[in-house]
Amino acid sequence: MLYSEMSKEELRKEMAELQRKGREAYEREHWSEYEIYMTRWYLAKSYEIKDDVHIEIGRTYRIAEEYDRLTVTAVEGVMAWGIRQMTGETAAVPIAQLEEADEA
Repeated sequence: MLYSEMSKEELRKEMAELQRKGREAYEREHWSEYEIYMTRWYLAKSYEIKDDVHIEIGRTYRIAEEYDRLTVTAVEGVMAWGIRQMTGETAAVPIAQLEEADEA
């Protein structure tokens, strides 16, 4: 079933399972597998919170789990599009992965 078709309860169950699998991959030091589970977790979380979160166009956010920031240029569904600070490249990031950036 697609995340977009799941209820919030189904999404929460999926996220719990992804966290469990991610923890196991982390403990085994399977970094690429861990990254896949975390990406899927952020996507599921984005669908859970999409109606409750407001992402501002033009604002810069920290990207959770990364040492980078994203200046948002557009939001499409559960993905925020923008420019990565470290590379200057355009990228899409799940909205749940965006955190408020310090104003310094």
